[in-house]
Amino acid sequence: MSVSMLEGNELTIRNLSSGRVLQAKGSGEDCEVGQSLSTTDDGAHQRWRLVPVARAKHQYQIQNVHTGTVLEVATESHHDGAPIFLWGDNGGAHQRWRLIPVGETEHEYAIINVNSGKAIDLWDGAEGEDGRIVQVGYWNGIQQRWHLAVLEAAAKSRAVLTIVRNEGVFLPIWLRYYSQFFPAEDIYVLDHQSTDGSTDGPGFVRVPVSQPAYGAGWQRDVVQRYQHELIDRYDIVLYSDVDEIVAPDPRHGHLGDYIEHFDQDFVTCRGYEVLHMKEDEPSFDHTKPVLAQRATWYANSSYSKSLLARVPMLWHGGFHERVDGRTISDSHLYLIHLHRMDYDICLSRHRERCRFPLAQIDRDHGWGYQNSLIDPVEFTSWFYGDSVGPIPIQPQQVPSYWRDVI
Repeated sequence: MSVSMLEGNELTIRNLSSGRVLQAKGSGEDCEVGQSLSTTDDGAHQRWRLVPVARAKHQYQIQNVHTGTVLEVATESHHDGAPIFLWGDNGGAHQRWRLIPVGETEHEYAIINVNSGKAIDLWDGAEGEDGRIVQVGYWNGIQQRWHLAVLEAAAKSRAVLTIVRNEGVFLPIWLRYYSQFFPAEDIYVLDHQSTDGSTDGPGFVRVPVSQPAYGAGWQRDVVQRYQHELIDRYDIVLYSDVDEIVAPDPRHGHLGDYIEHFDQDFVTCRGYEVLHMKEDEPSFDHTKPVLAQRATWYANSSYSKSLLARVPMLWHGGFHERVDGRTISDSHLYLIHLHRMDYDICLSRHRERCRFPLAQIDRDHGWGYQNSLIDPVEFTSWFYGDSVGPIPIQPQQVPSYWRDVI
């Protein structure tokens, strides 16, 4: 395999004689180079990058991850035994190296200085931490051969966030799903004055929030503020309402895989809404997967939200779109809205919401009007006839491969 395959990765450089890895022995310029005390390698001072030299084929600088400085032959020496140091990049030939494949194993190299033509050598093949790293004319000694190995990339740090108030049905579903992909200490639940005990349990970080009257603008602002705080500490943050499940098409992997390969600023989901066909399907059973009990959903572009992000987000109320209107769509990433997964649960949830004061601006604009529908006739008409979106409800069968996802 070509040396170029190692470019752009963090590497260890292990001596074949001692089995120990090359390391920086300090943190500043003019830093000595040595080998590790043990055969393990777990510090940034033991990690290296190959930096291709511009307009010089097969030449590299070898940069230490901890110090940011590069390997050089001290004083530009041509003599055997001259020490190898770390120094800031000055473009000199004594800081440039050729990696020449030797031996029979993959990525085993002699590391030859461009200026002197001599090889990096572990003097006398010493096994201790005080072994000297020097240059010596290459003679194929085992102490002159080095194995370069790519370190596995650290998993991207990730957090998930929601906001709840008395969500005894949906919070357990939400936690059951997202706990597969996020540790408890990275699951944040903003608790808006719950009184039903649903936020008393373990498995997440409870963050109390208070507001005397619910409003879509208030919810957006408090979630947005926490998303900004979390994105300062995590590589990736996902927000979803407690009745929303973000999941890739299961034929392409699960959410954990998706996040690990996610490299956009944000991504826009494909919105679908689960629909309980009350005459044909039983009431929801919390001991079984949701989609094993429901066979119908419909596309709803109102829930094609941008929620998974690597950057701070600015949303309109309801998180249905970004303030700037941008989208980065991925047809394989779904947002599955569970609001209508059970007729009776949905009606009960509306009644619960009606017991809490609603901000006047929401009343005036009719924001979230569906959550105040509790008259049985009006509720039924909305449940099966009003998508709360630009496209009428057009029921589709949920594909069988989704059955066990939620």
